Amino acid sequence: MKWFLLFACAVLWPKKSVADIEKYILHLNNLEFNEARQEANLESDLRLRFEMTQLADILFYEGQIDKNKFRESPATETDEPTLFLIRTLSQGYISLFYDRERGDAYKKFYEAYQRAKKVGNNSMIKMCLLALLKYYKYEVFQNSNYHLAYLKHFESLQSDPIDHFWVIIYKMIFLTQTFNLEDEYFKLTPAIDELEHTLNPESLLLTYVFYEKAIQFDIKKNTAEATTYYHKAIKQAKNYPFLHYHRFNGALRLMLIEINKKKYDSAHLYLTRARHEVNKADTLTSNMNLNFHAAFLMKAEKKYDSAFYFLWKGNSQEFQLDFRKNTLEINRLNVELETHEKENANLQLKQEETWLIYALSTVGLLLGIGYFVYANQRTKAKLQLQAKVVQAMKLEKQLKDQEIHGIDLMIEGQEKERQRMANDLHDHLGSTLATLKLYIQNLKLQQNELSPEQHSLFQKTEDLIKEAYQKVRTIAHASHAGMDAQDGLLPAIQNFAAKVSQANQLSIQVEAHGLDTRLESTLEITIFRIIQELITNVIKYAHATEVFIHLTRHEDSVNGMVEDNGVGFDITTIKPRETMGLYSIQKRVENLSGQVTIDSILQKGTTVIFDIPLRHD
Repeated sequence: MKWFLLFACAVLWPKKSVADIEKYILHLNNLEFNEARQEANLESDLRLRFEMTQLADILFYEGQIDKNKFRESPATETDEPTLFLIRTLSQGYISLFYDRERGDAYKKFYEAYQRAKKVGNNSMIKMCLLALLKYYKYEVFQNSNYHLAYLKHFESLQSDPIDHFWVIIYKMIFLTQTFNLEDEYFKLTPAIDELEHTLNPESLLLTYVFYEKAIQFDIKKNTAEATTYYHKAIKQAKNYPFLHYHRFNGALRLMLIEINKKKYDSAHLYLTRARHEVNKADTLTSNMNLNFHAAFLMKAEKKYDSAFYFLWKGNSQEFQLDFRKNTLEINRLNVELETHEKENANLQLKQEETWLIYALSTVGLLLGIGYFVYANQRTKAKLQLQAKVVQAMKLEKQLKDQEIHGIDLMIEGQEKERQRMANDLHDHLGSTLATLKLYIQNLKLQQNELSPEQHSLFQKTEDLIKEAYQKVRTIAHASHAGMDAQDGLLPAIQNFAAKVSQANQLSIQVEAHGLDTRLESTLEITIFRIIQELITNVIKYAHATEVFIHLTRHEDSVNGMVEDNGVGFDITTIKPRETMGLYSIQKRVENLSGQVTIDSILQKGTTVIFDIPLRHD
């Protein structure tokens, strides 16, 4: 069982990817497809590993095996960028090699290119650019410049010798299919010569180098050197499927050289050899070239009927190719119009396409005007809604102001009542208790001898009167204590605590943080009255010996806490509206957008916490 669990963990536990995407792309660009597959096998993500392996296979076989060997997995925007790009490129290459008539190759390559630019990965961008250049190599038009934007972009990104190789090769490929540019073409001779001597002799990239050098010698009528390099290219290509083009065209070029030498037998051998290298992914193009070359050979042998037959077949196939190329070109233009990007500044559209752009622009303008009208109506509706909201907010503010004014009047009445009660307590009830104490002491003195019970009774009565007198003085001082606007909040609370502590056996400690600067005067008065009301409640009901007052100023709020060690109470039995002190505190804090929290435990004490936000005008 132990070994089974270890095996399961080893198989199922996620592995860290060790595949190097940069190295994988480098192998593809270097035509090292076996090494690319090995790199793909290091990838722990099964989906990405599959797509990497399949792309290497697609490029290796280049349409020379059955399409059913490959599985087309549709790429989605939710795919991880690397997975999306490789899937999209695979779809494009499958379309290029197997379904050219459908014309999806350019669309897929272009889509991958745009995504790679968005991601900003240069290796991926170059990979997409090589795909676009391969597309134009297959479907290039004479004297067309559509490929130039992509070639220039690739040239600007080149960062290693392999990139430089592809820049030179594609420049030569496109120049050989363009008229009257021999001077530009032969300017690349030093570069191609350097590649011949710097590349590894076993490198398959030399196939391209040998073939292009053979073309150069062929154009210059140096048939001996041309023949040598055509043979070198065919030999270097071996039997790799992705190099069938060089074997096929090399054989046809050698056939033409033999015809010029009037060696018709060897010319037929090269033609037969070319027929064995027909591109299975594009038999139409291959057969067209074979028929044209056969017609040329038949004409050289003065077999005019056969020459006419092969020429007629070649022309028919060329017509089909022209139709396919026109279809592909329309698809290419549609892709660029859909994405609103034009990669070629020199692109000249036909009259119908110009009309289409004009019509689309007109429709777009009308849609834009319609949108602005719609947006204007929506803006008006929003403004009306906002006006209603503002009106409701004004009404709510008026109601809140009225409520605050009512609370202010209530608090003002409480202040007057507090002052009256404090005066009554101190002046009347305090004097009465003092007089009563004197009477009790006088009675005690008039008795010559007191029994122990009488003495105890007199003493208890005197203690109760003293305690009542102290309580009255404490409440009177607490109610009478006020706040001087010049002193500020903290000094006022400290003075208030000191007076109350002196008047009763009640220890009040004040701790403050962040109150070095003054608050708004009305806020200071409100906080002082809240604390005053809470201390008065403690004196009246809590029977506490210690009270802690904590005040803290934060960046956006003021936090206060009054904590006592009194008898506490059951919060569920208290209704704020029935206790005007707590109710006024709660409403005043709420109208300042604050909160009040009350926590009380029987025989343990009570804690009241309030938070009031600061206004930043």
